[in-house]
Amino acid sequence: MKQITLTIDAQYVALTPETEIINGNLCQLHKVQQQIKTAYHLLPEFVIITAPTGTGKSYAFPFPALQAKMNPKPFDEGSIRGLIVLPTNALINELTESFTQTYPQLTIKKLSSQELDATQAKGFNRWQEALKIATQADLLITNPDIINYAMHGGYHATGNYKKQGDSEFRTFIEKFQYLIFDEYHLYDEAQIANILTIVKLKQLIFSDSKQRVKFFFVSATPEPKLKTILEQEGYQYQEIIEEITNQPHNARAIHGKLETTFVYESNVNQLIQAYTPQIQQQIEQGNKALIILDRLRDVQELANYFTRIFPRFTVYQSTGYVNKAENHNQKIAQAHLIIATNKAEVGVNYDVTYCIMQPGKFYQNFVQRFGRVARGNKEGKIVIAIGKNTDFNKLENLFKNLSSIDYYTFLEKVNTVLQPKEFYDTQVPYYWGEYLWCIVNNIRTYQEYNTFKYLENRLNEAQMLEGKVAARYFLFNGIHDTIRKMLQLATGKEIGRGYLLNNYEHLQKYAPRTYQWFTWWQNYLKTYYTFRDGSVTVQVYDTITKTELDYSLDWILQHREILKRTIIQTEPYLIERYEIGNFIDQNKDIQYTVNTIPDVGIKGNNYLSYKEKFELPVVWSKAIERIYDKVSRGDADDELYQLQMELITKLERLKSTFSLKRLNIIEINTEDRFL
Repeated sequence: MKQITLTIDAQYVALTPETEIINGNLCQLHKVQQQIKTAYHLLPEFVIITAPTGTGKSYAFPFPALQAKMNPKPFDEGSIRGLIVLPTNALINELTESFTQTYPQLTIKKLSSQELDATQAKGFNRWQEALKIATQADLLITNPDIINYAMHGGYHATGNYKKQGDSEFRTFIEKFQYLIFDEYHLYDEAQIANILTIVKLKQLIFSDSKQRVKFFFVSATPEPKLKTILEQEGYQYQEIIEEITNQPHNARAIHGKLETTFVYESNVNQLIQAYTPQIQQQIEQGNKALIILDRLRDVQELANYFTRIFPRFTVYQSTGYVNKAENHNQKIAQAHLIIATNKAEVGVNYDVTYCIMQPGKFYQNFVQRFGRVARGNKEGKIVIAIGKNTDFNKLENLFKNLSSIDYYTFLEKVNTVLQPKEFYDTQVPYYWGEYLWCIVNNIRTYQEYNTFKYLENRLNEAQMLEGKVAARYFLFNGIHDTIRKMLQLATGKEIGRGYLLNNYEHLQKYAPRTYQWFTWWQNYLKTYYTFRDGSVTVQVYDTITKTELDYSLDWILQHREILKRTIIQTEPYLIERYEIGNFIDQNKDIQYTVNTIPDVGIKGNNYLSYKEKFELPVVWSKAIERIYDKVSRGDADDELYQLQMELITKLERLKSTFSLKRLNIIEINTEDRFL
């Protein structure tokens, strides 16, 4: 195997004179920590923090709340409370535990589905419990999924909402003076736009004098186009960068020297088998070893392999394929060999000095993975499996004749080979238009009419509806209104704009096309309640690992033998349980049934192949074209014909934002599923 080796210099982060007691010890702070502690009130509305892994940036998150708590004013004036939004529940649990121990002066609360499940509340009552938890917290740690669901009115739309005090999303957000979005590099442009919709709502709901909120975006691998978006919107922001140095004077070590080897091997399993003696040697010397791979299947197969050949050692899979009750940190502490997916990229401290890793799909993945090894003043060794010969040759040319290199120069060179994730910032205004319309419409439909009218008036006053934002907002408004006119035509009655509250089931027989358009629009809008891509999750019993968990049916059907399928319940929603066995050759002969592509008499529109799932803009265009061909053969003088043609013209424009997030999969079929 071709390879090239060099050493990355030890990395240090400079210390400032400012101190704080952390974990009972008086510690000098780093620049990011010092800025948030001492200059919080001077910071603008938006702050972008770039700090490499291991620099302790998360320890700074509680400082504004802590300073306010330690220096109270009469009548709670000057009180500062924070909301921290993290991408995974595992990270939420880890940070909550850490902050509770480190900052006993603060009331730290976490808000996730587990906390809400523990209350046994259902429907809208879950939101009432969420508000109670938020009210108790100096610092609330949650995920973007709950924020998105609440912001879009998901809890209010569950059907049992009754006005019980002030329970709108505004009530939740106004409890906090600062919001921190950690690891924001993980989000795509649709999700960043979703997060920034909170800013838009804040502008609509609060006057600057009443409620000042600061927004922090934190990452080791920043997205440059976030600054572009903020600048285009005229938002004032400040960037705080934690610089790394190779000088140890008045600094803290964050990584020791790192022997780094790039190896060309197209088959990562063969590479790992070749390095197995080295892995064994590391473990026998008392060092933990870490392997980071791109695919869950590879992780599971390698875990089986190492469990067989290392019977005396504990092998742990650090992935999302786990029982929710599993103590992730405890398992890591007990393991000798950890095999991980991209879960390793987010916040986890594995305490390892030896690692074999794939670089990941993008440069951002590489940087996050690279930062997991040899933390503190420990020295380490990392082997990077390069699967493309062209990439290896480029790296070889960049690093030839170099025996050592500093951290930043190393990353600059790697960045020329591993391309960054594409971020389509020009799409953000379209998403804003969609999100704002959905939020306003859900308030009108499920919440308070007065709040809806206030927001509608403020949208005009604030001149927020301009350009692409306005185009998409009024496109959604037009689609909604055209379907309303269809319902009026079918029922012979005046239909209000809040018509989504009704089901119109009787129209299935008397006006089937109108009913199909209505149910499609209902299903399409429901996708905005979810922050991530829609997927079908089922209960799983893995007979190989003896594990009970919830996981993606899509992945199960592609990779594992189906031994038994049991229907647990059918109402109010389907719950299935699968017993799975050994791995199979990847099955791509899969058909997805969806309900967010209009099917009005075109049954083929409901079905997608595995390949089509990754070509959604093309799929959307073809689906609308098929509907046009069918409708255009009707009577041009017919009013329903005219309304459908008007609607089809509007729907063509949805192509640009039709993605996996708008795909609601209601069934996945493959031959093995029904065995």
